Amino acid sequence: MSNAPKIEIRGIDRKFKKRGSNEDFYALSGFSLTVREGEFVTIVGPSGCGKSTLLDILVGLAKADGGEILIDGKPINGAALDRGIVLQGYALFPWRSVRRNIEFGLEIKRVPKKERRDVSDRFIKLVGLEGFENHYPYELSGGMQQRVAIARSLAYDPEVLFMDEPFAAVDAQTRETMQDELLSIWEKTGKTVIFVTHSIEEAVGLADRVAVVSKSPGRIKEVVEVDLPRPRRVSQVRDTTDFNIITHRVWELLQDKDPAPLNIGGPAVDISEAILDDAAI
Repeated sequence: MSNAPKIEIRGIDRKFKKRGSNEDFYALSGFSLTVREGEFVTIVGPSGCGKSTLLDILVGLAKADGGEILIDGKPINGAALDRGIVLQGYALFPWRSVRRNIEFGLEIKRVPKKERRDVSDRFIKLVGLEGFENHYPYELSGGMQQRVAIARSLAYDPEVLFMDEPFAAVDAQTRETMQDELLSIWEKTGKTVIFVTHSIEEAVGLADRVAVVSKSPGRIKEVVEVDLPRPRRVSQVRDTTDFNIITHRVWELLQDKDPAPLNIGGPAVDISEAILDDAAI
């Protein structure tokens, strides 16, 4: 991972008109965050703090009312193929097979058919869907559909990948499997990732850093370093003392409590009543 900034989010404001009045409601206010090249950053915060609004702006589906966003030092201006996104609802094309869903971005880029085939073969193997190339989305489980969505977003080689609660719709066991598979894919591709989630455990388990967002209007409250070893599997680090210490720190920030200094590698602490249930945020 390089120390060079890949994404620079500088003082983003996003406002909407309150229903039934002329007053402005700010979803984001002065939101700033820098993400290094090849870094995996998760964003966690209360419901309604503007996390998904931020991703809409990053992808180019919405415009900010103030501030700027740079990728590789250049301002973004609308949607482009240098950015990929994976959503909670998969957003696959039901009339396209697994292969043709994965090849969609390549078709837009006018990649020749043989090269498209080679690329889709590689990503089908990467996400473990060999044998399902010609299946349609309705023939796949939710976890398999999300693998297709991830492969489609990576196949056309975007500079960065944005993920908006991609595993929220799958069951707990599938979610854990998908988290570990995502880390494996990220380690192999080296992509820069911003991942939005409501789950503190997921945020800590995946990330190099966790960006904690304040209540509305959303702004960065603190960025927490996740000093856990790489390569990593969420299923393997979840029960470690250091994981629990970092998770508790993020929980305290979300509860508007004054967090104690991190003591990674120190004695075990009892946080059995301190971990915030996902549904509570």
